[in-house]
Amino acid sequence: MTELARSRRSWLRRARMTALAAIAVILLAGCVGIPASGGVNVGPIVKSGGDSSHVDLPLGPPRNASKNEIFTDFLQAATSSDQDYRIAKEFLTAKAARSWDPTKSALIREKPANPQDIGGNDLSYTVSTKASVDALGVYTEQATDSNQTLDYSFTKVGGQWRISQLPNGIVLSRDNFENSFSEYPLYFFDPDFRYLVPDVRFFPNGSGVADRIVNALLSGPSAWLQGGVVATAFPANVKVGSPVVVKNASARVDFSSTAASAGNLVRARMLRQLQESLQDAFITNVSMTAHGAPVSFPDSQQLTTTTAAAANSAPLILAGKQFGYSPRMESLGPISAGVAALRGSAATLDHAGTNAAVLTQKGVYLVAATGSAKLLDSRPGLIAPSIDASGFVWTVPASDASAIDATSADGVAHPIASTIPGRSTIVSLDVSHDGTRLLAYIATSSGPQLIVAGILRRAGVPTSLGPPLELPVSSAEPIDATWVDPTTVAALGSSGDEDTVISYVIGGSPGDPSTTQDAVRLVGGVDSESLRILTSNGQVQELRASGWQDIRVGASILATQQ
Repeated sequence: MTELARSRRSWLRRARMTALAAIAVILLAGCVGIPASGGVNVGPIVKSGGDSSHVDLPLGPPRNASKNEIFTDFLQAATSSDQDYRIAKEFLTAKAARSWDPTKSALIREKPANPQDIGGNDLSYTVSTKASVDALGVYTEQATDSNQTLDYSFTKVGGQWRISQLPNGIVLSRDNFENSFSEYPLYFFDPDFRYLVPDVRFFPNGSGVADRIVNALLSGPSAWLQGGVVATAFPANVKVGSPVVVKNASARVDFSSTAASAGNLVRARMLRQLQESLQDAFITNVSMTAHGAPVSFPDSQQLTTTTAAAANSAPLILAGKQFGYSPRMESLGPISAGVAALRGSAATLDHAGTNAAVLTQKGVYLVAATGSAKLLDSRPGLIAPSIDASGFVWTVPASDASAIDATSADGVAHPIASTIPGRSTIVSLDVSHDGTRLLAYIATSSGPQLIVAGILRRAGVPTSLGPPLELPVSSAEPIDATWVDPTTVAALGSSGDEDTVISYVIGGSPGDPSTTQDAVRLVGGVDSESLRILTSNGQVQELRASGWQDIRVGASILATQQ
């Protein structure tokens, strides 16, 4: 159910639906959501570019209902954000309706819960939760459940019970969350403004989603992406003006008058961030105004900045003495011979196809476009290397996850001040295609950890990692991890005779698992359709509707493409 609920019109959603959710589609055939309250019927929520006219809304409070019934139906009514939670506010007194802020947070409960009468006109509601969404749409998931107790007070208005005091925010079951909230990547830039970098948020479906996206965009990136990991075009003195006007898939976004005084390039970048961030709200055309006046954009300032992905979707393999794109083994020129000659165990090709980093028994080599090879890191026990968008080769010994070096093509190693736990075993280290984030899969004494951290640079040189964002990985023994697309990673773990692949939206919840056997390497590429596995006997597998299937390509290396 998780993958279907997230399905969106954008290319990110389409790609994820075709592969990582292939197994989930089979399971979804008989899966339907069940409303939390027996007295309320809620139809499917249909998004239509901010127009909520096709949404079946919850019912208001029934007459002569008990406190418990009012409370239970209020929780269900809060699944609809239509007209600023208009129906949910019908369950409140007028004063409470004015003071209650439903956008403050959303607690996602994992188990059924019932309110408890604690005397007088008060109810106590204890929920088991491990996930929540804050006012800016940031999703947080803990490794284990925790209990939170919320108190509600009631009074009679015209002989009918109404809620008079309540905490800000809403409480949703997992099913209701997946049906009433959707995933919206906000877009920022890498520090050099070459690539767009997504920052996934979750907002309730409905007519106010465009306003929430714009407000969150101006508030800046999530905490783990701050401090210089990504950049925004919006100057600090630019504020939101009037509400976003959405009509026929077009949006007019108003800002304070200071937006008009920004330079041409800055305004063009501001517009690009808006266009990309609003596309998943079914908005295809965006215009900007400053205090109601149109903001102009000279044609010379049209931007070509895009999200980063591998350049070729075909498997890049070493088969015998040939290194190239299968199944025809298309050569990369002299670099193919250079990689093959090293007889390595892992390889990574940069985005331009001009350099490859190769792991051998002697260490990690850099193979140039001429085919010449240079030893960059001779430390023992290195794992598969990664290359970032600026050409730095990232290496680390398996025995010490904190001992990361980023080495330039001229052989100068730059030790990285790491926030990854030291004295832990690391099985994979992968830089995102845009060069802003690092994915690490480690084994610690307390279990495996799948970590994403922002990369901080000085004058373009990587120097340190930002605060780690830990994803809720399973307890399986870690084997490998990879980037799937700009918002998604996948992890390969082993549990006895079975290997499991699980995808993770960065800033979201895990996808559904798929299983295989004897996997030793997991490699992503352009999107989820190019996610592949290498087995211990040299088979290359791809995920199909029936599971992981051998594509009849034999290889000793399945290489990563940046």
